[in-house]
Amino acid sequence: MTFRVTPLLEGAGAEVFTVEDKEFTPRLFVDLLDQHKALIFQSPDANLTTEDFGRFLVKLQLEHYPYIGGAAPRTVIPVEAGQDIIFTANESPPTQPIPFHHELAQTPNPPEYIFFYCDTPAEEGGQTPIIDSTKVYR
Repeated sequence: MTFRVTPLLEGAGAEVFTVEDKEFTPRLFVDLLDQHKALIFQSPDANLTTEDFGRFLVKLQLEHYPYIGGAAPRTVIPVEAGQDIIFTANESPPTQPIPFHHELAQTPNPPEYIFFYCDTPAEEGGQTPIIDSTKVYR
């Protein structure tokens, strides 16, 4: 499988590149995240399912972050790859705006990496603004 990788915080002029599954390693992924801060991974070959996403997360071999006591209502999405690794992002009705917030800011030890998966694109709009919090909070 081929992944199209787009650096998200570098604007419309960001270089889009491809990574073949056979060359994909956890170290490569962490290096790309450390360099670009936010990435969009897409598969032009196939639609990725939540099961694919779960296997992808496990393949990264990152330290598991237990989600405990967050402020937003979330539901575990069960996948064969592991327990409690995928949660719903926000269960607000689509008609309600979600105010600007910092994911997991209320936790005493936030995770180093956070992932979002979308299997149903929004019919209109639907872009979630993402900023580099290391540039805002120091």
